[in-house]
Amino acid sequence: MAWYWPTIEDGTSAEQATKSAVGASGFIAGITALLSILSIIYHKPVLGLDGWGLVDAGIFVVVAWRIYRMSRAWAIIGLVVYILEVGYKLLTSPSGAIGVLTVIFVLAYIGAIRGTFAYHRYNKTGSAMQPPTPVG
Repeated sequence: MAWYWPTIEDGTSAEQATKSAVGASGFIAGITALLSILSIIYHKPVLGLDGWGLVDAGIFVVVAWRIYRMSRAWAIIGLVVYILEVGYKLLTSPSGAIGVLTVIFVLAYIGAIRGTFAYHRYNKTGSAMQPPTPVG
């Protein structure tokens, strides 16, 4: 199973496909919270973040928690919020190019969307029925 496009064959592999997005959301929340707290301590923005970044960190904590709980809506919200933030960063500082980490996080959120939808599809069919064909 490739980390960038996991094969989803059953409920367990669907759950595994969401793990990278949970990790990415936790990473984003942690770094954002740390930089926001530092900006509060130093009374100036740190790497473009101020104290309001704690709200952003809180959003990504909720995204991580809800994706962990297999929420289809929050998997989509996570991708949309992340893409909006990347777009905002590009608009406010055009010199900031899209990096490898951005691509990895977008792929993680797409994997979470695929995983959450497949998870619910497999659980809906029940254990007595034939599982649907693999996705991916």
